[in-house]
Amino acid sequence: MKVFRAKACQSPMRKGWSIMFQHPFKKDERGRSHPFVKRFMYTEQHDEIDILVEEMNELLRVQDFWTSTAKGRAKARYDERVVNAFYNDIEKRTSEQIDSEYEYVHVIGEQGSGKTSLIRQLLGITKECGFLGIGSKGAYSATYKVKDSQHYEAAVSFFTRSEVQRKLENILLRSAEVYAEGGTDYDLVFELLHGDSSFNLRALLGDIPYKARYFNDDVPLRMSDENSSFKQFVDAIKRESEIVKDAVDQEGRDFAEGWHKRLECRKITEQMLLAIESRLKEYKEGTWEIGEDDWPISCRLTAKELSSFGPLTNEEEENNGRLIYPLFRRIEVCGPFSFKKGVAICEHPCFEYTSTIHDSFKKAASILYVHHGLKELDIQFLQQLIVHGHGAKVNVCVTHGDLLTSPSCRTDYAKKHAMAKMIDYALKSVSPLMKKQLHYYLTVGNTSILECVHEEFKESHLLYKDLKAALVSETRKKQQELHPIYLNLTVSQAFYEAMESLNIPYMDRETCLNISLGEHEGPVPVITSAFISSVYEHFLSQPSGWSSTYHSVTDRQQVIQELAGEFATVVYSYFNEQLLEKSRNNWLALYKQKEDDQAYKYSRLIENVIPAKNDIYQQQILMRTVYQLIKYVVEKKDGVMVH
Repeated sequence: MKVFRAKACQSPMRKGWSIMFQHPFKKDERGRSHPFVKRFMYTEQHDEIDILVEEMNELLRVQDFWTSTAKGRAKARYDERVVNAFYNDIEKRTSEQIDSEYEYVHVIGEQGSGKTSLIRQLLGITKECGFLGIGSKGAYSATYKVKDSQHYEAAVSFFTRSEVQRKLENILLRSAEVYAEGGTDYDLVFELLHGDSSFNLRALLGDIPYKARYFNDDVPLRMSDENSSFKQFVDAIKRESEIVKDAVDQEGRDFAEGWHKRLECRKITEQMLLAIESRLKEYKEGTWEIGEDDWPISCRLTAKELSSFGPLTNEEEENNGRLIYPLFRRIEVCGPFSFKKGVAICEHPCFEYTSTIHDSFKKAASILYVHHGLKELDIQFLQQLIVHGHGAKVNVCVTHGDLLTSPSCRTDYAKKHAMAKMIDYALKSVSPLMKKQLHYYLTVGNTSILECVHEEFKESHLLYKDLKAALVSETRKKQQELHPIYLNLTVSQAFYEAMESLNIPYMDRETCLNISLGEHEGPVPVITSAFISSVYEHFLSQPSGWSSTYHSVTDRQQVIQELAGEFATVVYSYFNEQLLEKSRNNWLALYKQKEDDQAYKYSRLIENVIPAKNDIYQQQILMRTVYQLIKYVVEKKDGVMVH
């Protein structure tokens, strides 16, 4: 029989002690037995924590208590803190709500386009200010709220301990697989440090010196206690990967399954988590909210505290091992920025279009798409903004205009023509109907070419006077008397065009787990975008007539965008319900399937909602559903469907 033991450990975030143990009857998100559990015990006394550990060890020894129904009996014998730590589950944290008092401006664009620098200039933030920003490596979002106040304050929310644990497990698995497949120490370390761009492990644990391929000298990185502990992790990964590889070869199992189930591999993850927690004790500033699992939920900072917090999140290489920004979920800064009061500027780290992004953009007054002038324009994302009903909110900002130094781009006039050519070239990849729509919104919207976004001088924000005015939109008047007229015969064309273009991506094992936990939207964004794009292009944007001829193109486009936004909302809601909410258990079961069976079971799960191309009968059923959604949206917005 397995022997379970609890141990005390000093809390890194507050005064007092925590208890760590493997739970004898609960399972973790992966369905594995005996997960590691950490609970804060609300005591600072050495003698008292020793007593609590002994009581916990007694609970762990007596199997009669290894059921949730025994909690009442345990309360009669043991300290309430021990009983709660053993039996209680941690409540799931709710997401933050958008403040309706603010007018939201969303800033989005490719990595390195200059979003953070542009926002700092718009808000008048100098480099000396310790405000947090996404930078080039952060995976969190940042919101800056302009309010009538003399002081600044910030709130940082963190990923949960279990979310960080899963990120670490995935990183460790990939590095172990690289080594097991014949990779060198260099390959393992490179995958460990650079394999996941959304979770910078170097920032949290520091660098380790390793001999870079094709060079004779070691990478000139500092050596410290943190680095030596990191090296121990590398040695442990090498050792366990060889053991798992041997077991896989003998038993024919999946490497990932063997790695995740092996206790010693899980211990490496837990030790890494403890090492990360030890970094948190360096942060004394701010008002911290800590969960029952002794992990930070949020931290609130005043203006004075911000100045000391900022340098520890600045992504500088020499600070690796002392940075905690990979743990951030989002940051929010409020204060008297040099912008219109009542405005909130939101910076997003990526631009994969999801239902969450769509819900955020629905509440936006303006959307600023930031594009690096030397890179190819992502016209597909701009197209997604339009088909989702946000076209009238879009402003394009081309940064790094000072780098356009060819002879044909020496003047501002020439640079604008160069950017126009770039846009025309990108438009070649879209259909004629969508090209017309994109051309319209890129023309009526505000497109700016900005230079020296990374430079600061006293009147730098004046460069963006016109842009600032464009970012805050006027309240649009709804044309109640203008109604589009549609023929229902064209719905089938839009549907079959969507089915023809549908290319459903395969969700790997870890993604299936995240879908079951509600932390990933799986194939829903791809499926939904295909339907939304097709219906917009072949139906919503092509009404057969209008109830009135006395309105401008702008008025008509406004009505079409309202229809598109509402249709996107109901389609996301439908596929989220069908593919996610009703199928959580199916996704978890798919995660647990053997690798050979996963592809077949995955296709069956998808075909329950999206029929195969040769299944005409089921396609007709889905088409009727889509038609009802279209009809509902058109009539809700006072449109007319002609049968």
